[in-house]
Amino acid sequence: MYYYFSSNYPAVIKINGIYYGTVFDTVKSISVEPNSVPFIEICPLVPNISTVNVLLDDKFIFSPPENVCVTDMKGGYLIKFIKHVKSDQFKILSQKKFDFAVITVFNENGLKLSIETPDDFFAQNYNFEATCATIDAFTINGVSMIYVHLDGDKKILSIYSVNSTVTKLFEREVFSFSTDNQLITTEKLYDIAKHELKIYWEFDGTCFKEQSRTISCSDKFSIDRLNEKLVPYAFLEELYVGGNLECYLADNVLKNVNMVKDYFGQFIGVMPPPSFRSPFEIGLIYQKTANTYYVEYFTFSLSNRKITNFDKV
Repeated sequence: MYYYFSSNYPAVIKINGIYYGTVFDTVKSISVEPNSVPFIEICPLVPNISTVNVLLDDKFIFSPPENVCVTDMKGGYLIKFIKHVKSDQFKILSQKKFDFAVITVFNENGLKLSIETPDDFFAQNYNFEATCATIDAFTINGVSMIYVHLDGDKKILSIYSVNSTVTKLFEREVFSFSTDNQLITTEKLYDIAKHELKIYWEFDGTCFKEQSRTISCSDKFSIDRLNEKLVPYAFLEELYVGGNLECYLADNVLKNVNMVKDYFGQFIGVMPPPSFRSPFEIGLIYQKTANTYYVEYFTFSLSNRKITNFDKV
């Protein structure tokens, strides 16, 4: 079995007490013999992050701790260690006082949010670092709401109603947003086409639902200049954002274009095959639980730079 290790913070990896190198901008791999259970240590090279010690057994793989993500790659596992800051220093990032609520974003053993109203109290923890927070109030369809926009390792927008009870209505990673008369979010993807996704949301009285979206890509992107081997990757990324697939598909596939999305399902990412898989396969990443994922592999046939067929391996 193959295991790959990565981290979103600089760290040293030890296997059975032996130094094995660093993980951060590189991925370390090991091959483990059947029935072997190595002891793994991830030692941070930055302050305020705890050391992670694990036994590489089934219990860890199928139920990892909250600061570890595990992806089943069918023949191997990718194990990513997530920064979980441990700090006793108390610091308020932002606080807003309205007639109807007091909202505070602060650090105390991690990033936290509190919303206090005359009738309710709401609290939330975040598993990432933020350097600043913006808080404001707005109204949609006569419902009073507040938003909290966190900017740091991620850019997270959260929206809450603040009536008799505090209720979270929306949370999403966004590049920018607007709450003037309607919620509009913008996301920038670092994919082949450099997509920009603008989503218009409607509020139905209980939650926000997508009303429509506009999709654009970089002026420098052209499918005609794309290496043919990358065409299936660009197609899958276009499918992910809900874009126009016609330029990628041959006529025989276009007949059933409405079935394509259901065939591939709700994947969250596209990846090249690892070394233990066929180089002709393309991996799609799916989420299983909060911090476990799995990969399904597909092959593609092309003619004249158009996709004529695809199959799940």
